[in-house]
Amino acid sequence: MPRTLFVELNAAAQAFNAMVVGLRWFETYVPRKLVQRLVGHGEWDAAKGAMPSKERTVTVMFADIAGFTTMAEKLPAPEVAALLNRHFGLVTACIEAEGGTVDKFIGDAVMAFWGAPEKQKDHAARGCRAALAIAEAMRREGGTLGIRIGLHSGDVVVGNIGAPGRVNYTIVGDTVNTANRLEQLGKSIDNAGNVVVVMSGVTRQASKFDLPVKSIGRVDVRGRQGQIEAFYVDFRS
Repeated sequence: MPRTLFVELNAAAQAFNAMVVGLRWFETYVPRKLVQRLVGHGEWDAAKGAMPSKERTVTVMFADIAGFTTMAEKLPAPEVAALLNRHFGLVTACIEAEGGTVDKFIGDAVMAFWGAPEKQKDHAARGCRAALAIAEAMRREGGTLGIRIGLHSGDVVVGNIGAPGRVNYTIVGDTVNTANRLEQLGKSIDNAGNVVVVMSGVTRQASKFDLPVKSIGRVDVRGRQGQIEAFYVDFRS
């Protein structure tokens, strides 16, 4: 708002302008689409400033750059930051195009999920389509970056998790850990190109569409009792 000769109006305008600047900074740290979804679905408790935690069935994705540590050692810090920003922009666009929520960036990895805050019956299919879109986008880039993607579907607790005064809208549970372990399993897959997508049998079955996958068999997941069935997308097909 422009300045004015009236003291009271001028003070109000300055306060409003400061609020706008603050909100613009805020939306770079908190996903704008996530806030819109929370408010739009009426689940946000305005009095408490919180999202009530609940159990939900979702599909979780972890997408990690392969060999990033070695690559980062050879590049100046500004180039590393620019590379990550470009890569995250590409991956985030593919995730959000399928209605996914980007949970967080962890170093050079992206964690995302489908099925919350709004329920999505086809959350597994959305996650698979996003993974294939990322693979295609990476191929179009024609660069040397490689990426490993892990997908798993199951129950999680979703809501505000954290300490007083510092919380995140996020998901926790065994499903999250398993998706992360499947991404790491991609290190052992020799696949065509620079993209490896590993998914659980649960996600494959729930996605309900034909994927060019090959079975890895039943595998042990570190930190988890029992084995799970795993598959990888065969990009040679």
